[in-house]
Amino acid sequence: MKILLVDEAYPLNTRNTKILGSLARCYPDADFHIVTWDRAGQYDAKADGEDHWQWHLYTRPATYGNRMQKLAGMSGYRTFCSQVVRGVAPDVVIASHWNNLLMLPRLDHGRQMLIYENLDAPTGPALGRWLLNRVEACYMKRAALTVHASRFYTQIYPRKYRQLVLENKPVIATEPVDYTPASPLRIAYLGNVRYLDILKNLADAVRGDDRFVLYYHGGGPDYAQLKEYTAPARNIHMTGPYRYEDIERLYRQTDIIWAAYPNRDFNVRYAISNKFHESMAYAIPAIYADNTCLGRYVEDNGTGYQVDPYSVEAIKKLLDGIVCDMQGLRVRHEALKVQYRNETSWDEDFMKLKTEIDAFFNR
Repeated sequence: MKILLVDEAYPLNTRNTKILGSLARCYPDADFHIVTWDRAGQYDAKADGEDHWQWHLYTRPATYGNRMQKLAGMSGYRTFCSQVVRGVAPDVVIASHWNNLLMLPRLDHGRQMLIYENLDAPTGPALGRWLLNRVEACYMKRAALTVHASRFYTQIYPRKYRQLVLENKPVIATEPVDYTPASPLRIAYLGNVRYLDILKNLADAVRGDDRFVLYYHGGGPDYAQLKEYTAPARNIHMTGPYRYEDIERLYRQTDIIWAAYPNRDFNVRYAISNKFHESMAYAIPAIYADNTCLGRYVEDNGTGYQVDPYSVEAIKKLLDGIVCDMQGLRVRHEALKVQYRNETSWDEDFMKLKTEIDAFFNR
């Protein structure tokens, strides 16, 4: 069997690396190919040679975040993808993200299985999103299976499409520990430092308040600006990039996680963040954006909080309520432990994908 993953960024995100690793364990004799766009010339043949994956890299330079450079290279990338797909002649093609559906040539759908990996729903202004939805729907008809990265995406896609959910659940071996919130209350953001306006709002809500200490763990495009903005505050600390191996230690040093993203974005309203699963695994309550499926979910299940991330006053009010009701944090901690025990694992969910692949080729 030949399996080809179509992405548009190098290095691969952790989710796609995990998918390929799970496929390799399920199909140890398969040949794996990856076609992607190395926009910054980062490919390291020595580092990736140990993966036993065959890389096909489009190398036209395009700065991340520069839409014009990306658009200028899209036609060439589509031609490149078409050439690779025809040359490899894969049995399984995984198109990661909706825009990579557009990069593919027409497949032999009787012989080749197209899997659409829906990482993010099309977003943007209403008219543009409507047009993208129409394009996405046309290409989804060609897919034998759509794999959603969020359980909430099933609400916005017609049931006529064959779908399953594979969330990016971390592979964590952890035991519950006693939860005693510290004083001052330790708040932490972990991840890519972006959405500067919202991270500034959080900083403004705790700045100079000795009941709280705030940590930003991670690097990213807005790191330097946020560091300059928070520098005068003695109760706000930016620790910089971290290794994934440090995740457990960082969670254990935290009382509450900030996981509120821009809820004005259509995709954010239905997406599910890695922080949701990490919060469950370590039983550390988190704060999510209101007016989102995830915010309502944790509120309804008593496992977290929701807030308007664009309002400093709303954030202050929520944090005031939390610090005045520490028992509420402990209750959510216990509820998270129960929920985590009832959740399926990555491997359990992945077996559903394997079953679909096997069924396709055993028709």
